[in-house]
Amino acid sequence: MIGRGAFGKVYVASHKLNKSEKIALKYIVKRKHDRYLNIDGHSPPLLAEVVMMLRLMKAPSCPNIVRFHDWVENKTSFLLIMEYAESCQTLDSYIRHSLRINENQARLLISQLIRAVKFCAERRVFHGDIHTANILVTTPRLELKLIDFGCAWPVTRKLFHSYDYRGAFLYTPPEILRHHKFHANPAYVWAIGIVLYEILHGDLPFHDRQSVMFGPIRKNPKLSAACQDLISKCMNRSPVKRLKLQQIEEHWWFNPTNPNPVQQIKKRR
Repeated sequence: MIGRGAFGKVYVASHKLNKSEKIALKYIVKRKHDRYLNIDGHSPPLLAEVVMMLRLMKAPSCPNIVRFHDWVENKTSFLLIMEYAESCQTLDSYIRHSLRINENQARLLISQLIRAVKFCAERRVFHGDIHTANILVTTPRLELKLIDFGCAWPVTRKLFHSYDYRGAFLYTPPEILRHHKFHANPAYVWAIGIVLYEILHGDLPFHDRQSVMFGPIRKNPKLSAACQDLISKCMNRSPVKRLKLQQIEEHWWFNPTNPNPVQQIKKRR
């Protein structure tokens, strides 16, 4: 066993005919509250996680999302057959065991996370549980892969309700707690902001419901003004004022040659 989540256990296995070929097997015990979706070519409905992975695996796929190969269903369980990433650890583990992660390393990691998230959004998939334990990092190249779509659900034109969110509580967007409704893309941006914060601070910005909704976001004076600005714009508690998913990579933290918008305003004055 190499991992354990809220909805299953993950094992590393090798092919019976080619023992050098390793794969990851996610074992999921069936439960009454499992969510199923209809999909063309399959009857009866399939586990939502399988449907969402099939949607993401249609060519062209994204290298920053773990590959899904196949699945087996029986009366009591599902077995998901996936890519096994060599020389990897969770981002949570990488953060805890690193002395300090600098902004260049953080930029490399978060750029790949943004790529994975944008791909999910384009395929109309809401991951629903993005946090550092659901992100793999290979070392020393810092290649990132988003994993565990056990909370994933299709994106439609309708708002999501609070009961649709089944992710880690301390990553919960505040609009879910306040208004009990949310859109996928602003929730994605909030998660990106929290992951970036955790990478550079080694800790989460919030520790309970009250702080998620109202607590100040601690600033690290060692971080650049651009980085602090990006974090604050991703973690704006108003989803309407929050940075848009398509705008994140245009931020001046990713483009050092771009002018600082605050300085530009001061110059005009």
